[in-house]
Amino acid sequence: MERENLECLVALGQERDWARAAERCGVTEERLNQVVHAAEEEYGHAIVVPGQTFQGFTPEGERVLAWANDFCAAFEQLAQCFATSRRRTLVAPLLERRSVSPKRLCGPGPSAHDLALIAQAGLHAPDHGGLHPWRLLEFAGGQRAQLADCFEAEKRRRDPLAPAADLQRAREHALRPPVLLAFIVSPKARTQVPLREQWLSAGAALGNMLNAAHQLGFGAIVLSGERCFDPQLSAELGLQPAESLAGFISLGSVVQAPPARKYASPEDVLSHWQPHGTPAADVPRSPPEADLEIDPIHDDKHNRHH
Repeated sequence: MERENLECLVALGQERDWARAAERCGVTEERLNQVVHAAEEEYGHAIVVPGQTFQGFTPEGERVLAWANDFCAAFEQLAQCFATSRRRTLVAPLLERRSVSPKRLCGPGPSAHDLALIAQAGLHAPDHGGLHPWRLLEFAGGQRAQLADCFEAEKRRRDPLAPAADLQRAREHALRPPVLLAFIVSPKARTQVPLREQWLSAGAALGNMLNAAHQLGFGAIVLSGERCFDPQLSAELGLQPAESLAGFISLGSVVQAPPARKYASPEDVLSHWQPHGTPAADVPRSPPEADLEIDPIHDDKHNRHH
């Protein structure tokens, strides 16, 4: 029996009226009668009590109706599962992106062409006024030793008694990543675009670039930490007084996948506005999804990661 015919039986069972059921199914009453008669011939029993008007289902008909209801419900559930899977596939690259510690990265890193594509992705982030209030600073391989000197000096300023292991770790932050970029927030003086909106735009650009790196097959992570607040280091990197060193982006090929972690549930961040003084209304909640992941903390305790 065709699914459409089963749906006609379900409609007749719910409406208990030939005309309303036919209208609901988008068919004529004559066609609905043909569907019922065909089902009766196929089943071998009367399904509907004979009569000029709808008199109800026979006991055998009620049994068939229950089967039809179960089938249609199962089919609808399957269709929803397929639709959910299709939607999830569309955003899979965003759901699969993970921050990858420099310890889990190796060469080769992104090429100059790759970096241009990554930067272009950042330029397509939401940006009120088209200000692109951020910039990237790349550290070439030959400059890493000098950058390591700067990182070590910053660590000494922050902790004059730092042990040799901590100083070496500070140097490794400059030397280890296959490709290293500084992400600098560079707000523009615009009365129509508040500073907080420019920071939001910079953050959106950073997210776009991390996603672009993931799509290109690279691992990436943003590490900040105390050194990003050191005025001397910022000056050595050429930052202007109004600029902020937001963090350092490490990029490379993933040699070891990060460990699995859990994400928060969408319900933890998605709520519905309830006007003051109005009774609470029942709001449908989205179906539970598979557990997501949270990026682990990498390197030493002074690093913040994104």
